Amino acid sequence: MNGLLCSLCYFLSMKTTLTLILRDEVKNIFDHFAALMNISIVFYDEKGQELQRGLDRRNSDYCCLMQQKIFGAERCFMLDSAKQRECIAARSIVCYKCHAGLREAIAPLMVSGYPVGFVMIGQFRTVKVLPAAVKLKCKNTKLLSNVEEAFINLPYIAPERVDDLLGMFSLLMDYIVTKELVGLRRNQLLNKIERYIDERVSERITLEQVAEHVGRSRSTVSHLVRRKLGITFKNLLIDRKLHYAEKLMKQYPEKTIEEISDQAGYRDQFYFSRIYRKYRQITPTEYRRSLS
Repeated sequence: MNGLLCSLCYFLSMKTTLTLILRDEVKNIFDHFAALMNISIVFYDEKGQELQRGLDRRNSDYCCLMQQKIFGAERCFMLDSAKQRECIAARSIVCYKCHAGLREAIAPLMVSGYPVGFVMIGQFRTVKVLPAAVKLKCKNTKLLSNVEEAFINLPYIAPERVDDLLGMFSLLMDYIVTKELVGLRRNQLLNKIERYIDERVSERITLEQVAEHVGRSRSTVSHLVRRKLGITFKNLLIDRKLHYAEKLMKQYPEKTIEEISDQAGYRDQFYFSRIYRKYRQITPTEYRRSLS
């Protein structure tokens, strides 16, 4: 099973095994961000259901017109779903332009190395005039006038400032994760299994060792992992090691890939790179480059 499918299987299984817990501070952070940047920020759970919205802002008039009069809502939903999958695979922020000409960005919210939801910012423009492709879709003068007015009322961010916005968004996501403002209510035995692996991530860990530590049989541990996470015990070990390697790359940019792989329990850096590419769809070097 490759990395994207592995993550998606786990991600889909969470809707019946995990309960997302939001701290009260999350709403305050979202409200301040929305007020400061004058753009929408929305938190979605793993099923794409909206959980929190900065300042409780609804969709802009422009987006409503796009969905009701021009492109239809289904096209927006399909694009959102595609970008959710893309940011899970990349494990980082994905910034894109929607079919209506607006810029948006979506980031996976990671807890213990697993995606538990999404945070999206958007509905801002980086151009000052209505895109020509949208104009062509307007069937009459009145509709065109309404669409142009709604477009101009959207917040404008100069193209050269978009990277600054994404940088602030990234810092916000890191803060939420670091401060543990989002948590999961989970199976305690599974927590114990993952904690044992994380504490010995640089060592060679076997199913027998884990089963003995938690006082269960090998089959019980194996079936629990597959039932709760949707992956095999072997894939769980690999995912925890890769997550630890990513944590090291983020915290210690001066470390070499060889040093990172050794600390993650892979004595051969080339084997580590092959495993990483297989399960993450990119190389360790490409992941490190994305952090900058």
